[in-house]
Amino acid sequence: MALKRRTKISAAFSMSSMTDIVFLLLIFFMITSTMVHPNAIKLLIPKKVTKKVEVQKYLNVRVTSSGRYYVDGKRVGAESIESGLLKAFNSNEQTIVKLRTDKNASTGDVAAVLDIAESNGIKVILDIR
Repeated sequence: MALKRRTKISAAFSMSSMTDIVFLLLIFFMITSTMVHPNAIKLLIPKKVTKKVEVQKYLNVRVTSSGRYYVDGKRVGAESIESGLLKAFNSNEQTIVKLRTDKNASTGDVAAVLDIAESNGIKVILDIR
């Protein structure tokens, strides 16, 4: 006696309920996002004011790869670099030293100039070429 099933199992999947849920979630998030107020900082932007721009002059100091020092284009010996640097710095009333070094310059020579500037309270900009 061969019994047959009267109901067949369907392998199809209905997406209609899934799309309903996604649609309802989309509506929910759209409504709640309009109710949220972002925490923003109020900035007080200043009005247009003209200022004079101060141009700072630089005292050029150069250290070569052979260990030579130049202060404003004048050669200074290694033993008198501090006095030469201070004399040029005080006579011109310049506020910043622009230290230019060659690519192969010794770090000890560069550090000597930086130590002199630091001990005398001079600001230094380092320019390596």
